[in-house]
Amino acid sequence: MVGSDGTCRCCRIAVRLGQDEEWLAAELNREVLTPGRPLQLAVEVDGLRLNAFPLRQSRGHRPVKRPTWARKGPPVPEDDASVCVEEVPGQLGLFTPWPRTFTREHARRIAGRTLPDLPAVVAELRKLAAERGTGATWMEHTSGGARLALASRPPDEHLVRPEALVDLPQMRPTIHLALQRAGLLAPARPRLVPGWMSKRRGSCTDCLAWTNDDDQRCAKCLNWRRTHSAHACDRCGRLLPVRDGHCRRCLLLLAETEYDLDRIALDGADQLWFGGVFAPRLRTSIDRTGRMAGIYGRRRLQTKRLALVRATRAARPVSEHLAVPGQLPLFVMDRDWSAFLARPMPALTPAATRLVDGFAAHIRTRSWNKDSLQASLRALRILTAHFGADAPLHEAEIRRLARYTHLAAPRVINYLRSVGLLAPDAKSDAHLAGARRLADQAPAPFRAGAHRWIDVLCAAGSRPSWPLAPSTVRSYVRKTAPCLKAWHAAGVDDFRAVTVDHVQQALAPLRGEARKSLLTALRSLFRALKREKLIFRDPTRTIAVTTARPLPRPLADDQLVGALDRLTSARDRLTLSLAAVHALSVHDQRGLLLDDLDRTRGLLLVRRAGGARHVVYLDELTHQLVTQWLAERHRRWPASTNPYLLITAQTSADDSHPKAHSNAINKPLRRIGLQASRLRADRILDEAKHTADPVQLIKLFGLSPATAWRYVRAAHPDRIHREKGLRSASRPTMPSDGPGAG
Repeated sequence: MVGSDGTCRCCRIAVRLGQDEEWLAAELNREVLTPGRPLQLAVEVDGLRLNAFPLRQSRGHRPVKRPTWARKGPPVPEDDASVCVEEVPGQLGLFTPWPRTFTREHARRIAGRTLPDLPAVVAELRKLAAERGTGATWMEHTSGGARLALASRPPDEHLVRPEALVDLPQMRPTIHLALQRAGLLAPARPRLVPGWMSKRRGSCTDCLAWTNDDDQRCAKCLNWRRTHSAHACDRCGRLLPVRDGHCRRCLLLLAETEYDLDRIALDGADQLWFGGVFAPRLRTSIDRTGRMAGIYGRRRLQTKRLALVRATRAARPVSEHLAVPGQLPLFVMDRDWSAFLARPMPALTPAATRLVDGFAAHIRTRSWNKDSLQASLRALRILTAHFGADAPLHEAEIRRLARYTHLAAPRVINYLRSVGLLAPDAKSDAHLAGARRLADQAPAPFRAGAHRWIDVLCAAGSRPSWPLAPSTVRSYVRKTAPCLKAWHAAGVDDFRAVTVDHVQQALAPLRGEARKSLLTALRSLFRALKREKLIFRDPTRTIAVTTARPLPRPLADDQLVGALDRLTSARDRLTLSLAAVHALSVHDQRGLLLDDLDRTRGLLLVRRAGGARHVVYLDELTHQLVTQWLAERHRRWPASTNPYLLITAQTSADDSHPKAHSNAINKPLRRIGLQASRLRADRILDEAKHTADPVQLIKLFGLSPATAWRYVRAAHPDRIHREKGLRSASRPTMPSDGPGAG
């Protein structure tokens, strides 16, 4: 607890007893000593009172008795040269004078300095004291202020500047009046304001940037007004040209503070910026892709965002669900990746980082466009962030993740397979799966038999057999499904109850090829069931269907004229030549291998089912088209390892090395009104017209004898009929039994 003089009771007693005269001298001289004074403890005796009155008392109390040496006061210096240093007349200052802060102590320290005009000012102050009825203390304070005002004048000026009176400690209006009466006050000068400030506010009216010029808007905002229409900004509410609902200033502020690395975002306020060359820029031009560049169009903002993203990723924890090598799952469930994608992605482990970096290097070695493969990189990063890279990743999990937007799976699966980190799923054919679904949808009495039929077609029956193509199996089941439903509706609940009449009723509404296809499927069904000993007899055995088999027809001459010039791609021109000149089917062209091409000798080996091989001798045109296609293939996909001759953008990047799809060959030909099968048939038919020898067709095109004979009959129908007639006429006739015979 302290009193009005700022001292406690113990310190007052010690000072009055003369135990701290050093502090008392410093108090009188207004000096500052280090706090914490050593004190002698006092003993309190009954009947003896120690004086603890304040050292400085207010008006109305008796004065405090001070020591004799303290009553005289400290010696006053005559003139302190460090206060208001005298300057050399005529010398220009290097810097503008700084504002001063005078105190009464400064006036006391120059009390001995001789100032020529001080007596005149003091005389005016005495007149004012007489007018106002003030005493010696008022006179002491005002004369000290006048002394400071006169001492602070520049050496070349006789009058005191009015703006210099602000530096005085007190009594400024009185000193101002005394100087004015003494004729020592200079006239007031107008305020110095730059010309640009008197004309304009100095900042842009749109973005509020301090431009320091005469324009009301900066150059960036003027360009912004030319390309954007004015509306109310969704953020600041001002009527300004906006983009995406925000003005230029709000867009800049959002771009700078969304990833606030510099800590410039304010709570309830916005940070202003300088204009001109120091102003932040917002790119609004069209980029190379033809789209309007957004907030992160400039490199600085993009780098700033990426820096914070990296820092945020480094601070994230590692996933708690890392897969352990060799650990078996307790149960298998389909994972809902939407919950994972909605949360921040965990940090990558060192092994996961190496795997992702290896995939990026794999992309570069294949000369793929990294920007177009961001979906694959993002998918691999998400997988390794949650499961790690120590255990193989399941293929089904990767495909399930790729169902979401901006994610892709094929290249990730191929890369993980190549590095041995893929747990492949059991392969299932889409056609067989469709056939099984159709069998499940059949009436209950026929389901078991339908599944047993599918097993036989897939060579999985009780007796060995050749498997059919999955597409053929699905086609058979699809065609027989309506018959099974119709028989069940008619009261037939077993395959053994199906009769010839039931089959005839199913075939009655159909004609031509549809009738024959249904009979073929039903015959396959009942033959398989009888083979598996599920039925006793085959109801389709005695049913025969005859259909007209169309013969090959030639193409019109105008369809082939200029066909090669209407195709622009080297691959499409090559497929046209292989079909129209060498009669290669779409299936043959898809299976052509690079290793089977010998350009030096002009040979191309065609591998067919069953181990059959056919050698094609390339003509000059086809040889040139092959050379052009190989050059284009190397230019577009130089690092592709696909072994097939014809590849596409998809098959070139797939490490599983699939064949090109049939649409890659058929679609370009359909655009010009042609078909690969019609071109092949036209070429074989044209050769058959010239040779009429089926053996020559077999050698030239690798056909079967039946197919070669069919083309010969189509090319020479009259000759075939004539030969049949000659063979019929040369047969011997038996004599008829009539009258006289015997």
